[in-house]
Amino acid sequence: VTVPGRKLLPDGTAPPILVDRMEVAVRICNEDPELKVLILSGGKMPMNVDEVTRISGACEGPGGERPPATEAEAMQRLALRLGLGADVEVLLESEALNTLENAVNVRRMLEARGDVRELAVVTSEFHMPPVKQTFELIFEGSSLALAFHESSDAALTAAEREREDAVEPAMTARLLPQAKIYRRYLAGEISLEEARRRFFHKDEPHSDVWLIPVEEVERVADAPNYVP
Repeated sequence: VTVPGRKLLPDGTAPPILVDRMEVAVRICNEDPELKVLILSGGKMPMNVDEVTRISGACEGPGGERPPATEAEAMQRLALRLGLGADVEVLLESEALNTLENAVNVRRMLEARGDVRELAVVTSEFHMPPVKQTFELIFEGSSLALAFHESSDAALTAAEREREDAVEPAMTARLLPQAKIYRRYLAGEISLEEARRRFFHKDEPHSDVWLIPVEEVERVADAPNYVP
């Protein structure tokens, strides 16, 4: 089972929508005797001021700063609090800064193990279409079977939902060229730093990738050399 993360609040608190994902993941692991490895995937991706305000109703920090813990570490704490069985092996993937990196890093971890045949991916209902497409693109050619499980997105505030209704379709429209970048990284053709520069179109990660024009995303994905 793997859970792609969700950005943490500036103080390292998990947003309610991530708690819901973990509730589903813990239930699956505890109920299915075949699913006894849990990979929690997510690094330190900063929220901007707008994202913080949409969750809390007021900005509780400056935004744009990396949280004190990784998403993977926050999810591990949630798993223990939610009663994850002691027989479940928990693995942390603490580097990913986007869903494509979640998929690439989890694939590498599982292929290095060699003892896993099926991967169940847990994410929120609103986030499932791009997550499903992302994992299918990145796991193309893998022998691993993929299954997908939704958690409720009822915990989204109205302001969060308004943003996600704009962001998710925009990111889906940009997914194919972005996946091309990370498949090149997976194949060893470019470095992680190069993949991130091409994904974020900057040297530092940020939350406004969905605003980059599609034609520019396509151009950068195919460019032989790229400097932001």
